[in-house]
Amino acid sequence: MSPSSFQLPNLLYHTVRARLANELRLYYLHFVWWFAEPLLDMAIYYVVFAILLKQGTENYVPFLLIGIVFWAWFNRSLQNGSLSILHAKDLMAQMNLPKAFFPIATVCQDFVKQVFVMVVLLVFLVLYGMPVSLSWLCLPVLMAIQFVFIIGLAVFLSAIVPFFPDLKFIITAGLQLMFFVSGVFFDIDSTVLPVHRGIVYLNPMAGLIRNYRQILMQGVWPDWPYLLGAFLSAALVLLLSMLLVRHFGHIYPKIVI
Repeated sequence: MSPSSFQLPNLLYHTVRARLANELRLYYLHFVWWFAEPLLDMAIYYVVFAILLKQGTENYVPFLLIGIVFWAWFNRSLQNGSLSILHAKDLMAQMNLPKAFFPIATVCQDFVKQVFVMVVLLVFLVLYGMPVSLSWLCLPVLMAIQFVFIIGLAVFLSAIVPFFPDLKFIITAGLQLMFFVSGVFFDIDSTVLPVHRGIVYLNPMAGLIRNYRQILMQGVWPDWPYLLGAFLSAALVLLLSMLLVRHFGHIYPKIVI
């Protein structure tokens, strides 16, 4: 059975809703873990870098928390999304769906959880004493750009992992490398030598995290030219990824079942 293009958004909604409901049933604390997990990560890194190693700057707690929260969203979505087609053999046997549906559903599932995390983050920043600014209105714009980037990369990775399942280990290692050069723990502009900054900012999360901190901590408008370039790059990655997964769409049911 193949749903029409008009049925796909409704199917996506119900799929994401069912997955979230099933996830809630697995844990005693239910949705609390959706925002508790990144907070626990932040606490661990804060103890190591700010207390034990005496690293950090003024307002290092919100500085670190912002980096951890948005990196965790990126990392979690790509880890899960990259395996989505490989793990969709049962559904592919029942329905003839566009194969991009699976990574998109996974990314949307993680995005819903990220909304809960964002509410907690904003409340924390207010309680910590960060001034609420009009620049905070740009937060949905940055999140939308990151969302498009995540979908594009997740679709791309999910398109090639079924052919090379061992690639998931390389993806994990690659994300770990990106993590340490995304500026989660440090300010890139004041720490990295100017000659190397251009290379560091090829990592999309480096520039996005810098802009998140800019609007949430400094109360200034983001770097609009950078965000425009980031959006166009994200859109191009998404377009090419959709074409790739469509090209191999007829092969996946044969190699993952």
